[in-house]
Amino acid sequence: MVLAGITSRSSVAQTAAYASGENDPGAQLAKKSLEMMRQGEEEPSLAAKRKYYEEGLKLAEQSIALNDASADAHFARFTNLGRLMLLDGTVPNPINILTVNRELNRVLDLDPTYADAWAAKGGMYRQLPGLLGGSEAKAEQCLKRAIDLDEHAVGARVELAILYRDHGEPHRGVPLIEQAIVIAGQDHKPQACAEAKALLEQFRATPK
Repeated sequence: MVLAGITSRSSVAQTAAYASGENDPGAQLAKKSLEMMRQGEEEPSLAAKRKYYEEGLKLAEQSIALNDASADAHFARFTNLGRLMLLDGTVPNPINILTVNRELNRVLDLDPTYADAWAAKGGMYRQLPGLLGGSEAKAEQCLKRAIDLDEHAVGARVELAILYRDHGEPHRGVPLIEQAIVIAGQDHKPQACAEAKALLEQFRATPK
């Protein structure tokens, strides 16, 4: 589904653990919002996922209300909203793409080194059709940028691997997925690890 790119795939579970500021209520709300997203990612139940994402979205909006200049808060809003759109089966259109893209752009305006936002941006460029702003060249650029910024970027590696496969070069994607599996295991992300392993099997079965 195209909107999967909006959430940087389950790797998004790489999540920006950038939220900080023990004495900053807005920062703490953003941190909790990102944690809700992470927990939702690991839930097998769609109902449980929705509960976490809805709570995450509410916390993100509260955080933005306290500090509109928080990159974490805007990313938290983007990622929880994107997941809810996926659960609802929302069909991409200029309006909802504009909504989520505005949040991503805001994150990168506030923090150009925000790796998860680059990964999500790359996922969007890869999966959206050209009429809605998709671009494989821009996708590759954004995904490589995310990996450069974050050595633990699971989702960016998976997205880049799929991009290479779609270009008829699955062999270029295999090392990326193998790296994603190792990182997801080290970071205790069982769902992301399982999905990457399943994808690896598909890649290995793809004719070169």
